[in-house]
Amino acid sequence: MRVFVLIVCLLIFSMPAPAQVVRVSLDEAVGLALDNNLDLQAKRKELDIANSEIKIANRLQNPQAQSNILLGKITTGNSSQAGVMFPIETFKRGVRKKAAIARKKATENQIRQTEHELKIRVMRAYFEVLYFKSIEDIMEKRKSLFEDLCDIAKTKSQTQPNFKIDNLQSDIRYKKQLIELNRAKAELLNAQFEFNKIINVPSSDKMYDTQESSLFEDDLTILDIQIPPYKTIEATAMKYSHSIRIADNNIEAYGQDYILAKRQRIPNIMIGGGMAWQVKYNGEGNEWPGAFVGGGFELPIFYTYRPDIAKAGTILEKTKMDKASFENKLKITLKQNYNNVKYARQNMDYYKDILKESDEILKTSTDLYKKGQISLINLIWTENNHQAILNEYLTAMDFYYGGYLNLMHNIGHDLLLEEDIFED
Repeated sequence: MRVFVLIVCLLIFSMPAPAQVVRVSLDEAVGLALDNNLDLQAKRKELDIANSEIKIANRLQNPQAQSNILLGKITTGNSSQAGVMFPIETFKRGVRKKAAIARKKATENQIRQTEHELKIRVMRAYFEVLYFKSIEDIMEKRKSLFEDLCDIAKTKSQTQPNFKIDNLQSDIRYKKQLIELNRAKAELLNAQFEFNKIINVPSSDKMYDTQESSLFEDDLTILDIQIPPYKTIEATAMKYSHSIRIADNNIEAYGQDYILAKRQRIPNIMIGGGMAWQVKYNGEGNEWPGAFVGGGFELPIFYTYRPDIAKAGTILEKTKMDKASFENKLKITLKQNYNNVKYARQNMDYYKDILKESDEILKTSTDLYKKGQISLINLIWTENNHQAILNEYLTAMDFYYGGYLNLMHNIGHDLLLEEDIFED
């Protein structure tokens, strides 16, 4: 017996502790991701790499130690030499540094783009949890309804012709509803795990969950979005679009690369000097101490760097054309996003009114069934219609919020989190 108790205790204490559920608001969830997301922290390391690239681009050429030491009788009339040669780049180092600085700016904007996309992913995942919480809430209420229908069917007189059929049908509907409820719970858990995966904080015993219980809350604020006029949206996108900013940085960098390619034709020079001496001297007078100086440069005769210049120029022109094409398509996409959000908002409001009417019909039908004034089949049909309207209402909210996130993705700015617009 003692051994059995010991084994049970070991099993209990060796089991992992349940995760602590922490409810957070949307803003808090975004803040957690921006501060702790491991993928984002790795992305930010690219800024350190870019800083190193600037130092590399600004490097000076290392000097070269050279020597020419003679041995044997040749030293009688010739000197040995030892010195240093200094390679000097002409009109290239500054241009290369400017290109590296422009690429650092592009890296900074790429990090901002990653941060912005992470915000949108967190917002999407946060909404998904609320969406499946709403589904679970609907399934729980349907379970209670069908459970009541089973009880009502059992209390009816057994002499009624539909007594047995009603009991069987109500029991089937109740059991099927239990299956639907389990499926909803599983989908909710998946959404919650996905939400925590996107936040991606270092391992902890916390399980983050949404502050709201469902999308049916009266004081829900996540869908309280004020969409500005289209002109403001387009102006914001032209200023904040990360793709445009990155394109500008690339144009600047490739412009410097083009200048650098042309300056390759300017020869680099080498200057140097050092000591010169003879081991043995047979002439008249004292030995002659001395030194040597030297210099040189390369001649761009056999290779004139024309392919390098042509390549750099083509890359620059292509980048400019890509930016112009992106801006043109972005304006069209923004109009699509804007209209999608506008009509999705209207549809969501329509469904809100329809749902109130459908809820009233369901309540009235349930009361009539309890009084025996309508059949179970009619009540189930009414309930199915109500369920369809609930699903359509949730889908309308999903379209609206998804359309908003698409709009924010293309704008490159998050109006919902109330960031300062046009902040320098």
